This record gives sequence, C-alpha cells and structure tokens, in this order.
Amino acid sequence: MKAIHVNWTKPYFHKERLRGHGFESMKGLESDTYNMTDHQILYTVLSIVNWQRHNGPIKLYTDSVGAAFYHRFKILDLYDEVDIDFLNSYSKSKVDAAYFWTSGKIKCLANQTEPFVFIDNDMIIKEKLPEYVRTNDLTIAHWEIGRGYYYFDKEKFESEITHIPWIENYNVDDWSPNTSFLCFNNIELLKEYHQWHKKLVTTNGENIPEWFWLLTDQGILGHIIRENDYHINTLTNRISLSHHNCVLPYTRYKGKAEKWYLPENPDLSKEVDFNHIWLDKINTMHLETEEWFRELVDDFKVGEVFTKDVRWQKHWDKYHENKNN
Repeated sequence: MKAIHVNWTKPYFHKERLRGHGFESMKGLESDTYNMTDHQILYTVLSIVNWQRHNGPIKLYTDSVGAAFYHRFKILDLYDEVDIDFLNSYSKSKVDAAYFWTSGKIKCLANQTEPFVFIDNDMIIKEKLPEYVRTNDLTIAHWEIGRGYYYFDKEKFESEITHIPWIENYNVDDWSPNTSFLCFNNIELLKEYHQWHKKLVTTNGENIPEWFWLLTDQGILGHIIRENDYHINTLTNRISLSHHNCVLPYTRYKGKAEKWYLPENPDLSKEVDFNHIWLDKINTMHLETEEWFRELVDDFKVGEVFTKDVRWQKHWDKYHENKNN
C-alpha cells in the first residue's frame, strides 16, 4: 500500500510565531533559508527506508523549498514519487501556516482518491502492517486522552472563538485520534475531515488561541468518527495521556501520571511495532541520533545520504569511534 510523507515548509518561515513545545529546536535555527536539525533529517530517512523495507512505496509531497533542501542531502532520491506543485499552490492560500502548521498535510490527504497511508516524518513503522489495518473505515496510530492547555470546554470555545460557532454535539471529554499514522480506507470520511478542517482554519484574520490548532487536526477527526459511527482500528491498544510524568514501571507510585494506559480487555494480538518520535523532540537529550545514524549506514545501506555535507562529519567520527571500540 502506498504511503505519503508531507513536508510543507511555509510554517518554517513564520517560525517566530509557531506555537507548541515541539518546535523549540526549530526556533533555534537562525538561518533565513530553510533548514532542519540533524535529528529531523535522520528520523525522516528512517521513516522512509523502514516503510519501503516492510510495506512498499512512499510518496513525498513538498514544495520547491523543501525539494531543494532534500535534494541537497540526496533524500529526494529515496522517495518513489515526489509532488512539488501541489503544495506550491497551497502555499498561496490565506491559511495561517504558523497557527495551522498541519494544514498542508491535511490538504495533501484530501488530494487522495483511493485508500492510502499517511505517516508523519517522525513516525517509523518497523514491521509489515497486519491485514486488519486495511479493514474498517480508518486506522489511526492510537487514541489520546487530552488535558492541560489543549483541553477546552464550550464556555472557553464560545468566549475565545468568533469565526465559527460551537460544534454541535462536540464532546470535549472524548478521546482524540493521534494522527501520526492514518490509513484511510473510506474516502468519504476523508472528504468530511477536509471539509471540517477548511471551515475551522478559515479564521478571517481573527487572533486564534493556541489550543484551537489541535481541534483542527485531531479533535475534529474524532468528532466526525463518532457522529457518523465510522469504524476505527488502532496500531496499538495503548491510550496515551497528555501531560504525563513519563514514570518508569519501577518508579510507579502514588498515582503519578504515566504515558500509556490500556483499556479493559485489550486485544493484545493487535500491536504494531512503531516508534513515534514526537515527544522525544521536546527533550533532545533523549534522542538516539547516533544509533539512528549507525542503523541507516549499516542496516539500510544509505550512507551516501550523509557524505555530501560537512554537518555529518561529527556523526561519522562517532560512528568510526564506536566501530573501533
């Protein structure tokens, strides 16, 4: 089954207005020209080659700026197909790329006409997907329990949002689908998702609070699923909790908030091996960049990606040091 990656670079050029803790490393890039951190490049390549090894071709949607950057590092050649024109066109829209930085992604999803898989650039699928992923209307990565700043209620919505009325039957207590992996088997569901997203991001120049972004991406998809009784699969039974303490099993005590929870009677036969790096991007000390580099060079034989630019020298030095020890 074909997968797609999306790299819409327009948000980068508004990075001083980007909101969300996942962008702290991007904000530290002071270049006026498009750039990515080493770890972003590494996990993108890992995502590409793992998908191709286990599941098939992968297509990139990007714009001219993204294509030029990827070409510099020979990443463009790794993809089976590349589309530049579509996002070049979407970048001319009035959607605020800093507020709604996943809008380019959702627009690319809506351009598909047959079942497909979307994976975030930091989503690494480590095995062949089981057949159940292709059943039902949609397969998502997992469900999330929202809380903290991104949690809102009707009163907060109506006091802070003026460009669109309260969404009838929206339940703020329900779980949200994590959208790092999406296998759309029902294109009608996808069309509804896109239509709602367009309504939500058409803000008419209004100042939008940060919490509203997640509604336009994850929250509204969950609402559509429940309102229309669509049937959903997940890659894992685990449910993630926003604003957890990342407590390790041996330090579990006093009801501290953990990252993952299992529902009653989980179907443990449905567990896919994947690594979504999103949360580790917040604290880059947790990133296994040298291990990723070694894996790409030794296991996937794509060392040529890292031979053209001087920025990879420190990684090669560490790689050879570890080889010799």
